[in-house]
Amino acid sequence: MTFPRVSRRRLLKAGAATLVGAAAVQAPFIGRAQAAANELEIAVINSLSGRMARYGLELKRGIDLAVTAANESGLEIDGAPIEVGIKEYDDKSEAVTAARLVERAIDSDLVIAGVGSVNAKTIIPVAQRLRTPMLSLWAQVDGVFAGQKGAPYVFGPMPPFSLYYTQILEMVSQLDDPSVRTVAMITPRDELGVFTAEQYVPSDVEKAGLELLGTEFFPPNSQDFSSALDRIRRLEPDILIINCYTPDIIAVYKEMQATGYFPPVVIVEAPTNLAESLGSDLEGVFVPGFWDPTLDSTSDPIFGTSRDFSARYQEAYGEAPPDFVAANAANTIVVGVMALVAAGGGGDPEKLRESLIEMDGETFFSTVRFADDGLNQGGMVYPSQFQDGAPRLVYPPELKTAEIIHPLPAHQKN
Repeated sequence: MTFPRVSRRRLLKAGAATLVGAAAVQAPFIGRAQAAANELEIAVINSLSGRMARYGLELKRGIDLAVTAANESGLEIDGAPIEVGIKEYDDKSEAVTAARLVERAIDSDLVIAGVGSVNAKTIIPVAQRLRTPMLSLWAQVDGVFAGQKGAPYVFGPMPPFSLYYTQILEMVSQLDDPSVRTVAMITPRDELGVFTAEQYVPSDVEKAGLELLGTEFFPPNSQDFSSALDRIRRLEPDILIINCYTPDIIAVYKEMQATGYFPPVVIVEAPTNLAESLGSDLEGVFVPGFWDPTLDSTSDPIFGTSRDFSARYQEAYGEAPPDFVAANAANTIVVGVMALVAAGGGGDPEKLRESLIEMDGETFFSTVRFADDGLNQGGMVYPSQFQDGAPRLVYPPELKTAEIIHPLPAHQKN
């Protein structure tokens, strides 16, 4: 098992001073009083209700597993075994509520918040103003984190969103019978959609030697996708990227089912709860993945390997992990606990921030190495494909657990 190595990264530490303004000086961190160094209180602000609850409930499973594993790990601070406790908050999938709850939870040893980059966008200014390092629970959009470049206060253990579709588009560009050359995307007009459409996907399409025909935006929380899909259909793309969260993916895909429109390749942004909602037409849909039980080349002193995490999940919930979501949450807790241990416990936000900046190691989930914008440059994105109701690794060849299905079976039916 590997504990994070420490490598000095003075530039980030020096850059912190340039970001802290007068408002920050007036709002110093006030930590918990009279807590022993080994007693670690982590506040988790999750989306347990509202439109992001599909993610939040699965994230909670990973959080609960990680707290139990941490308390059984034998890790010590000042010679005493760590005791990790969780304070849970529900932001109701509302960005403003998430920011308000961060303020309420600030006296914990560590705050973890932000399901989605829209929520993370509201959290980053709070962390900067209070000069308090935090972890995002699940946020990856580079453009959202870019504002803290050189002086990060919110750290995202997931890989940057700019890598989301790079390998998938590289992979599908090599497919034949039929070959696929053209791409279109449907996405909300928010942080997730705008950055992806204007920066990440065009670059990935060009690298893969493909042609981007266009992007159709829809308003956040939209209920009607028929017009956008009709315009995409007229473009006749070979590849359709549905770049949105699970509730919208389901609604878009149901509209496709209703009209019988399925191009040869469909790529969706997230896998959570899709199988039970979309049925057999989901077979062959590609999805970016960040973790799989077979990816066990990294480990940590809390869970061990990915297979160890998967075994704990199976024992606790009576089923295998359906995707990477619970593992992502567990990984975030592991990163937070290891940073607190390296900092000698809670109560000193500068020591905690320094331990995150200097983290250079691994967990069961991935390697961990935060860049100067706070995103984990050590994380990876793996192309997966829904087969028999679950995402299976299909690329790169040395890691695949299943062969690629092509074209989309639903396309062949129409």
